[in-house]
Amino acid sequence: MSRPVAALAGLLGVATAVVVVAILVSSRQDDAHAPTVARSDVTAVFRGIPQSGITLGDPAARVVLVEVADPQCPYCREFHTTTLPAIVRRYVATGKIRMQMRLTGFLGHDSVRGARALEAAGLQDRMWEAAARFYAAQGQENTGYVTDAFLRRVLGGVRGLDAGRALADRADPRVEAELGAVHSLERRYAVDSTPTLLIGRDVADLRKVSEQTPSIEQIGATIDAELAKST
Repeated sequence: MSRPVAALAGLLGVATAVVVVAILVSSRQDDAHAPTVARSDVTAVFRGIPQSGITLGDPAARVVLVEVADPQCPYCREFHTTTLPAIVRRYVATGKIRMQMRLTGFLGHDSVRGARALEAAGLQDRMWEAAARFYAAQGQENTGYVTDAFLRRVLGGVRGLDAGRALADRADPRVEAELGAVHSLERRYAVDSTPTLLIGRDVADLRKVSEQTPSIEQIGATIDAELAKST
């Protein structure tokens, strides 16, 4: 090999190495900012509690607590990771109340994609576990992180859920019908933020009790008062 050709080959080799290193660094930076799914079992609190679609708890419970939530909402995440587990243990697991999760897409396209996937999990009676894993892995709003790969990781960690079926069921008419029904509920109760909590003895007759992330003491007092009225 002549000296000029050898020199050119050497330069090309160096350039290739630089490109490879740049790609690896970029990939690691992207991975550092990508949302990660929780390794701990954030679904354990729901174990043994009956579920049917969007409803968690004994269907005969005297009081229903409805949460209007956006999968991307950081305040919804705060509610799900702090107050909700205590509500479930104190009131849902004991059969005192039942809960419903009504999903909306206030914040944008990623919200809608997330809501469709969680609704589809509800067709297998696993919405609440899927939502817990979604909130544990929640990324920055509207960055496009709610991809099929992300959703597959979220749904794939839910015990008893067929993640592939859930992804396919996003196009199910029942998913579309539920998301449409939430808009009617939002108009009826003037819901304009998430999470919003509604309470009552029947899903057709509710009252708004919170438009923020209440503590267990705050929402507990509201639930206790509603239970006292229903005796």
